[in-house]
Amino acid sequence: ATFPIGTTTVTWTVTDNAGNTNTCTQNVTVTDNENPTITCAAAVNANTNPGSCFATVVLAAPATSDNCSVASVTNNAPATFPIGTTTVTWTVTDNAGNTATCTQNVTVTDNENPTITCAAAVNANTNPGSCFATVVLTAPATSDNCTVASVTNNAPATFPIGTTTVTWTVTDNAGNTNTCTQNVTVTDNENP
Repeated sequence: ATFPIGTTTVTWTVTDNAGNTNTCTQNVTVTDNENPTITCAAAVNANTNPGSCFATVVLAAPATSDNCSVASVTNNAPATFPIGTTTVTWTVTDNAGNTATCTQNVTVTDNENPTITCAAAVNANTNPGSCFATVVLTAPATSDNCTVASVTNNAPATFPIGTTTVTWTVTDNAGNTNTCTQNVTVTDNENP
């Protein structure tokens, strides 16, 4: 009544009124040329792994079906995902070798602040004949799970007598920041 995929041999028989018969055969070959269907899961947003510049993401498998049977579902996802958007292509293959694809975006964001440790407090004397000090500050120690973009401070060009608190700011490539403070104390030890 229906023919399965592959080749079916049909035997025809002819019979005359005297009951004599003869036969012949006819092959019927059925091919599955219908592609399977595939629907990817929703896009994924993830943060970088702590201390790393990548994310480990477990992807949900897509929904698939076929008129006969699905043989495999594969993707081209990397083992870890870099910062930014990676497009993953999923492929479903049926037992006849027909395929279909869908894509799923994985967006990784670096939301980990860089680290910063200020150098020790500085004690300085006023410049000779001046009521201020010129001080060269030691940069703080910084690090980031990806890359440090800049290290800045709000230090004045010269420091007045007394204690000035300098705020250092480190910024990474994702715009995350962190700060520390360093005190600079200037003393006037010049006799009048």
